[in-house]
Amino acid sequence: MPRRRISPLFAVFVAFVVLMASNAWLKGIFGYGEIATDIPFLLAGAVLFLAWRFNRRAANQRNDLLGSARFGDRADVRKLEANGDLLIGRSAKSGKLLHYDGAAHLLTMAPTRSGKGVGTIIPNLLLLDRSVICIDPKGENARVTARARAAKGKVWCLDPFGVSGQPHARYNPLDRLDPASLDLAEDANTLADALVHDAPGQSGEAHWNEEAKALIAGLILHTVVHEPADRRVLATVRDKLTLAPAGFAALLADMQDSAGAGGLIARAANRQLGKSDREAAGVLSSAQRHTHFLDSPRIVASTAASDFTFAGLKDTTATVFLCLPPDRLDTYARWLRLLVSQAVTDMARSTARPARPVLFLLDEFAALGRLEGGVCGRGRNPTLRIWASDIPRLD
Repeated sequence: MPRRRISPLFAVFVAFVVLMASNAWLKGIFGYGEIATDIPFLLAGAVLFLAWRFNRRAANQRNDLLGSARFGDRADVRKLEANGDLLIGRSAKSGKLLHYDGAAHLLTMAPTRSGKGVGTIIPNLLLLDRSVICIDPKGENARVTARARAAKGKVWCLDPFGVSGQPHARYNPLDRLDPASLDLAEDANTLADALVHDAPGQSGEAHWNEEAKALIAGLILHTVVHEPADRRVLATVRDKLTLAPAGFAALLADMQDSAGAGGLIARAANRQLGKSDREAAGVLSSAQRHTHFLDSPRIVASTAASDFTFAGLKDTTATVFLCLPPDRLDTYARWLRLLVSQAVTDMARSTARPARPVLFLLDEFAALGRLEGGVCGRGRNPTLRIWASDIPRLD
């Protein structure tokens, strides 16, 4: 752990004490003389020199271990007290509000029921004139701020379980996949990666998860390339995964004959058919487990069509609330993870440059798991404001 630096005022105080104490001690023993008079000053100088050396070593150690990272000081707090964009808290000393106006992402550690909603999330939603995507587990943020956000631009609530009391919006992740795009395979893999996710403590074996991703990606490609527009939804992918054995075998045979997606559909079928019966059954079972949430009629309705695009939030100010009750978070975390992953990907690809980056207010961030694809990158990517209850949940 890096050493803390010695305050210059403290070093001067110690030197003064040493000077006075040694002067009195030497006077009592030797009386005044040339050498006796010089010794206290030499001792005081030695204290100041050692303090300087200690601070220099502490600074070097900090730079070696943490680069430019450090704890903020009073000067940093004064900068945050100036008017800025994102409200992050209040100074305990001055009582002034603290605002952050930089390009870095922000992480707040706060236990449940600590007031992060009323203290930072809701005030920012009420005040900020920029596009926002907000994870809203209880629907409270949408209930309190939807009217104020509507005065700034469009508001959509993806709320399959109706906890916000706001009109329900829909978003179909397959809508943005273009059968003629050179990025089709990458887009399908991104969706599959978001779908295959194990909650902490429920991690499956890497082999089964990776093979399940490959199978799901192949079925997504088949759905996008060969199904009519109204069938290009995640529910169709789930239907294919849960076919009876004979029906699933016929589907794989049909995929083998497909030339779509540059032959990747046929390749996915060959990969599954090339496995032993036992391994193939394990892969299929894993893919079914990771898509089980798509059996919910509420999720099916919420993903049946798209009322907006995430990339559109860079073109005009708008707000998207992602509402999911806490008691359903474990079961439907993949839906939430899928939407956040899709949103960040769309932000990165859009060439629009708004005056302020789209802000992500990510409460219950740990439930999303690890997100691939440069989620925390800069440039055209959004600003992430993350909340977590404790460090272990972020592991």
